Amino acid sequence: MKIRILFIIFFLPLSFSAGQISYSISNFLRYGNGERSFGNFKGEFKYVENLTDMRITFPYNVTIGGRLLYDDPPEIGIKYKGLKRRFIEYNGNEFSVRAGNFSELYGRGLALNLFESRGLGFDSWMDGIKFNFRKDNYSVSAIAGVLEFEDSIEIKRKEDYKIYGGNFEVSPLNFFKIGFAYIYSKAEFNLIPTNKNIEAHLPSFYLSASNDSFSFLFDYAYRSTSDLDNKNKSIGYGIYSSISYNEEGLGITFDYKNYRFDFRDPFEKNDITRPTRALPFQNAPIVMKEHSYTLLTRSIHEVDFNDELGMQIEIFYTPNETTSLNLNASVASRHGYYHYDQNNFSFDKIESVNIILDLSKNYSPYYEIFAELEQNLTEASVIKIAAAIRSKILYDEFFNGLYNHKITSRVIPIQIKNIFSSSYSVEFDYQFESVDDNFNAQQPEYSNHFFSLINMIDQKINLTVRYEFSTNRFDVSGKRFWSAFELGYRFNNNHTAIISYGKEKGGQLCSNGVCRYLLPFEGFRLSLLSSI
Repeated sequence: MKIRILFIIFFLPLSFSAGQISYSISNFLRYGNGERSFGNFKGEFKYVENLTDMRITFPYNVTIGGRLLYDDPPEIGIKYKGLKRRFIEYNGNEFSVRAGNFSELYGRGLALNLFESRGLGFDSWMDGIKFNFRKDNYSVSAIAGVLEFEDSIEIKRKEDYKIYGGNFEVSPLNFFKIGFAYIYSKAEFNLIPTNKNIEAHLPSFYLSASNDSFSFLFDYAYRSTSDLDNKNKSIGYGIYSSISYNEEGLGITFDYKNYRFDFRDPFEKNDITRPTRALPFQNAPIVMKEHSYTLLTRSIHEVDFNDELGMQIEIFYTPNETTSLNLNASVASRHGYYHYDQNNFSFDKIESVNIILDLSKNYSPYYEIFAELEQNLTEASVIKIAAAIRSKILYDEFFNGLYNHKITSRVIPIQIKNIFSSSYSVEFDYQFESVDDNFNAQQPEYSNHFFSLINMIDQKINLTVRYEFSTNRFDVSGKRFWSAFELGYRFNNNHTAIISYGKEKGGQLCSNGVCRYLLPFEGFRLSLLSSI
């Protein structure tokens, strides 16, 4: 409470000090009350989240801002009540500086990518100072500060980082840019049952080139991590590259990843207290498609930034004004695997060529093929039809492949939208999924079905009905049918309210390589979004 009062006392007089001062305030309230379930286990669950963001812009390009956060408890993540963010920054034509909380990205994130995903309870923003200087064909930036990272998904874990780094970019030619970055970090891991101290060095470089039709990007990061308590050292690297071609009506992109920051045996790989794994301020491109269709958002593959090779190709083609096609294919595998020697009770490491994928089952391969057609039937009607197949093998290193987990998913979504008038439109969505999962031993083959109907009235009222059922009699939620009703109302451009009630299936959701398993929920939800 004291923090809130001080924050209001500090900001309120400033907001009325001059007519040249502008401000913005947004507030997002989320409330839920019901029960969570897992199999036959049920428990009451209530969450309350309120997030208030404030910014005040003064003359001479000076901005002050902050965030008041009340998560007690949040739907996902750590409880927090108080001033979560505060900053003051200056943005000039050539020079900018910010003190307080900030995000940052160097290259494509192999060495540094500070970001937040509230929906998945992930936050890697730093608290400190950063500056940037831009002049003609070059720029220089630097950061210094702390990152207090907490994760409650698997066990309560708190990691305190001191981070110092810088970045230099230069464009010797108009179409070519090269950059260099360096990050140094010391950290204390407050883990169960002990604490650990590490030191990490991450130099990286990247380059890009582009013209009217082609673009190319390459990013490389090297990482050396030392466990200061056990005197152990881990060395790894990451590579990301992409090449794109674009012309009118056609776009083609090819991506490649080679992340080998910490290749470990099965025991160490599953040790979440391992201090040498990829650090939370590293977040590279995932090189696989992120979907908006509900059944495809439930990922069957979690990107492993410590040990994963992969590539992706995506094509967008628009043959005419009413038709568009999207094709995407991605594959991934590990760099190697471990063979268990039963005579010596030890693991022998087996690796393939470190730059080429091996899709044999020993390397835990994953692939996905996706195709989507969008067709304007009339000026008021649009239909989308898609098809996807995903397959994942998780190699069993403890028993040399005896108990491999193989899951294959085939999904067909159909979405139809029709605008009847300026005041009424309807969107219907049906998604079918066929699943083969050998770990669902009692019923390895089953199907999932998802329906939704969205009614938009007067550009203000949004009425949605969702229904889902599965033929899987052994779903981990203990249920086979889920339905929910949602009503949204937009009072004006600044205020929106959404209420919902029903059953939600949950499942594993991933965004930017961060994955969380959301437990099934049954109950009431309320959201209020306001901005001024």
